Amino acid sequence: MERAYREYKARGLEILAVSVDAGHEAVVAVAVSKFMNELKLSFPALLDPGWKVVNLYRVLGLPATYLIDRGGVIRAVEIGQRDWFSPESRKKLEELLQ
Repeated sequence: MERAYREYKARGLEILAVSVDAGHEAVVAVAVSKFMNELKLSFPALLDPGWKVVNLYRVLGLPATYLIDRGGVIRAVEIGQRDWFSPESRKKLEELLQ
């Protein structure tokens, strides 16, 4: 995801990671920050311990990725891991950013 983010952010790609980890907010925030730093992720992360985002988007499994167009319409949902720099994924991102 980071590689795709760096490639396409100038064209408008935004990525928001959402952590649904439960626990004391400060502890979770430190753990998420450490994870993001270890993986050298430059996109932001949101803490959602109450699963508000999960419920809003009716997430069926984790990890889940929602591709949302500039108008706020969900164009694709991917459940599970994915190589977001593969030719297939890059094609989806290219179409979304047109």
